[in-house]
Amino acid sequence: MRVLLTGLLLIATILPTRPAVAATCSAHIGPGIAPPAQVPAGIPGFHAAWYGQSGYMRLCPGGTAIATLAYYNSGSLGWVGGRMGQVAYLGTWGSEPGQDRPSILGGDGQYGSPPTDWPRFDRIAVQPAPYVGPGQVAWFQFNLRAPMNPGTYRLYVRPLIEGATWLEDNGVFWQVIVLNADGSTPIPTPPDPVGTTFSIDPGVSAPDIALVHQGVQHASAFLDRSAGGARRSPSVVRVYVGDGTQRYCCLTVGDSFEIVTSNPAWATPPAAAPDTWPADSERTELAAHEYIHLWQYAVGRNACMVGVRWLSEGMAESFAYRSLIADGVIPQANLDVFTKRQLRTATQQVTLQSLEVSWPGAANPFAVSYLAVDRLLAAKGLLTIRDWCGRVGAGQEWHQAFAAAFGETTDAFYSRFESFRSDYVRSP
Repeated sequence: MRVLLTGLLLIATILPTRPAVAATCSAHIGPGIAPPAQVPAGIPGFHAAWYGQSGYMRLCPGGTAIATLAYYNSGSLGWVGGRMGQVAYLGTWGSEPGQDRPSILGGDGQYGSPPTDWPRFDRIAVQPAPYVGPGQVAWFQFNLRAPMNPGTYRLYVRPLIEGATWLEDNGVFWQVIVLNADGSTPIPTPPDPVGTTFSIDPGVSAPDIALVHQGVQHASAFLDRSAGGARRSPSVVRVYVGDGTQRYCCLTVGDSFEIVTSNPAWATPPAAAPDTWPADSERTELAAHEYIHLWQYAVGRNACMVGVRWLSEGMAESFAYRSLIADGVIPQANLDVFTKRQLRTATQQVTLQSLEVSWPGAANPFAVSYLAVDRLLAAKGLLTIRDWCGRVGAGQEWHQAFAAAFGETTDAFYSRFESFRSDYVRSP
């Protein structure tokens, strides 16, 4: 059986990709991962040890492939097919998409999962042999389908005995990089940041789960590269389907934020348009925005996260959009198109200074604040705003912290910004 397994680990069968991208995009499967030199054996009860897998995949949008994952029965009890309390399955696990949650990479069609012949949306595969005894290896196979949006996607896997117990969590996950339509590789994103826990309520769709993870991954990667590092302290991200009473789609309080997927701002985000970016890109930005708020809280507590409204919201908008631009999700030019449209169509005109505490929706204050922070950082650099957060978090009065961090008074910046905004709105 081990000879057969070795061959299987080196093979993943690629099924035909969609004709729309086949001419310019070619899938690729990485080398298989061989079994470990030693595995535990004879542990009393039900147990499993990871025993190798086929390689990670680079697929074209919509393309499919077959994955192979081997587990060694390291327990004293056999796995019996078709018998509840004794049959072994692979289940979805944390952090992406979460325990018993639907994945965008495969499923049975429920909750937005693609129909790839999994036993259930949260059960990836069932043991292939009628009986897997102690000391034997079961090689599970399952179909994966790439989403249409390029990027990095992960499927965390854990074996279980259905109706009895979860088996060992060996940290196993599948990584699928979805290529651009022209076959080029998008900028990869790392896994979820250390310390961030995702709480996904039942009923949340597979696409929404994926978009929240991607937003956090883009934002945390950007902070690591450009802003002195992402946060590592514990935080919680809750995603749920609301009941219509939630005022906001996205809200951060302290060390946690929530996404309400039924809220119109998430379900039909107004920033999506043919000349800007698709709705999924805006949902990704919304999740990235909230993660930036978590970072603000870690660096400067509430004084940074909510103390000066235009600065805190503008920072979250600027960093979130910068992360998507840096990773090739949206073009900078399209962000300019969107920002100018927001400024030109605002039915209420307000000064930036008034947005220290007020937040009139008719003024499109997020766009004003984004532009202000973008101007503030253009000459000063991103680390200056982290310096400001640290100063106000330590108790320094915010105007004094502003002058110390940015090298100019707030009055001087307000005057400079209003002049710039006037010219910016009139520019093509």
